[in-house]
Amino acid sequence: MSKPKLLITGAAGRVGTLLRPILLDDYELRLCDLAPIDNLREGEEALIGDLADPAIANAAIQGTVGVVHLAAAVAADIAFAATINPNYFAVLNLLEACREFGVRRFIFASSHHAVGLHPISEEPYTANADIAPDGFYGLSKAFGEAACSLYAHRFGIDCLVIRIGNADPQVVDGRRERLWISASDLVQMIRLGLEEQGEPFKVVYGISNCPQPLLKNDEAFERRYRPIDSSSRNHSETYRPFIQLTDEEGAGFVGGFFAKSLLPDPRKH
Repeated sequence: MSKPKLLITGAAGRVGTLLRPILLDDYELRLCDLAPIDNLREGEEALIGDLADPAIANAAIQGTVGVVHLAAAVAADIAFAATINPNYFAVLNLLEACREFGVRRFIFASSHHAVGLHPISEEPYTANADIAPDGFYGLSKAFGEAACSLYAHRFGIDCLVIRIGNADPQVVDGRRERLWISASDLVQMIRLGLEEQGEPFKVVYGISNCPQPLLKNDEAFERRYRPIDSSSRNHSETYRPFIQLTDEEGAGFVGGFFAKSLLPDPRKH
């Protein structure tokens, strides 16, 4: 019996590369990216193209049961114009293709940078915290979340928004330690969004077991998310404790150095 086919966008990126072998246990994978995708495994197929093109988005969606949308342009000081195609048009094209072809499960990889300008406090922020993007990347993620809400409530596409904390293979400092997520825990969260019946639109935080977490994940626990990995057990060799981080590095903000980086003038293209 063949497995259902799942679309992963941004599949050549760091997070997509980590998730592919785990998701391949349960799904055939259509992998979409602008960059070439190497080392295809049995059960994987590649589609190279720009999702800002509606025809590419349609081709990516057809024949799938769901989408894990990881693709995005990201940088702390990214210009607004550089986000328009990959972070705005791409998500709209994919959601519209889901509506057209009857695909009802959409996992949107948002980011803690959608709330990154909040100051670090003793109490973690819930998923109901005010949107507080720390730059144009975070702003684009806030837009993507709103687009998911629109298509969930108007067209019945079940959308799970995962505000990913830090998904690096290892934890490099004390701020990231407080919002890190492992690949296996992220896949657990994705599977719940793809397979469990829940609210049509939900925002959760993508974090594992973290000491003094910056983000509170009650909404994910309501969906039976039970993280198994711990950030405190996965330090890199160059790990720096939180107390060593400086204001210039954004130690006072959820979004870290993104919150202290230059915000380019959006009027300049």
